[in-house]
Amino acid sequence: MDLRLPRPRLPGPRRLIAAVAAVVVLAGAGTWTAVASDDGPAVHRSDRVLRTGGAKIDTSYFTAGDADTKRPAVLIGHGFGGSKADVRTQAEELAREGYAVLTWSARGFGKSTGKIGLNDPKGEVADVSKLIDWLAKRPEVRLDKAGDPRVGVTGASYGGAVSLLAAGHDRRVDAIAPQITYWNLADALFPDGVFKKLWTGSFINTGGGCEKFEKQLCAMYNRVAVAGKPDAKARDLLAARSPAALGDRIKVPTYLVQGQTDSLFPLGQGDAIARAVRANGAPVAVDWIAGGHDGGEREAERGASRSASAPGSTAI
Repeated sequence: MDLRLPRPRLPGPRRLIAAVAAVVVLAGAGTWTAVASDDGPAVHRSDRVLRTGGAKIDTSYFTAGDADTKRPAVLIGHGFGGSKADVRTQAEELAREGYAVLTWSARGFGKSTGKIGLNDPKGEVADVSKLIDWLAKRPEVRLDKAGDPRVGVTGASYGGAVSLLAAGHDRRVDAIAPQITYWNLADALFPDGVFKKLWTGSFINTGGGCEKFEKQLCAMYNRVAVAGKPDAKARDLLAARSPAALGDRIKVPTYLVQGQTDSLFPLGQGDAIARAVRANGAPVAVDWIAGGHDGGEREAERGASRSASAPGSTAI
């Protein structure tokens, strides 16, 4: 099977102009929005809540152009502490390029319910598979076979990690484009046994406080914060929820963006991702950018452009 996601050749540049006219109507189970722009076809957005195991996930679905055209799909995850609203502009741009785009707020964020599991395979990662199930039923989404849509996954930081995990857990994922993310969360938060207190505390605070997390994650944080250093149980828990736990199963074309200004997920985390995926025989393209979690220039436009075509004519 050809794993490449051909880039649709539809008219219109990818930038949105500042002046946008929106018309909102109700249609069936979701709220549909038509966003018009002089730069291309109107983007139609459908908002709905999808029930997954133990949570209600708030989603938005974006399409543009001819409704009868079969198109590849893209899932876009958001960063930790954010929501689907953070990636709306990116979703609209990709929809204008001819993709069917689905965004969602991860468990515990935005309007989605459930406890934060730091990309628990049985929680957030399983939710992505449910989203892929939903895409497979959309008449405008291209299928490789019944129940298997042509789909790529992208996202930054927390959303980047779930793209890697989804590729390892669900063979229907055809390509990924993770950005400024981690390979092993235990190594990122506890490098050489050092407890990154400020960054780890930021995770808890940005997530809305300890009570928003799964109990075992809350207990782990309290234990490590009191001790001032990680224990083996803490490392094992975070490692088990990291892409590194299934590194030999990520075998899809990968475009990776890693930041040079990033004390949370430094370049070494990106190098580990690239080495592992390449060792599995999948094509990998890597960009280093001048920004990261510590600030700097994220070079978002270049990353978005490359995400639509790299590596080796692979598009998400």
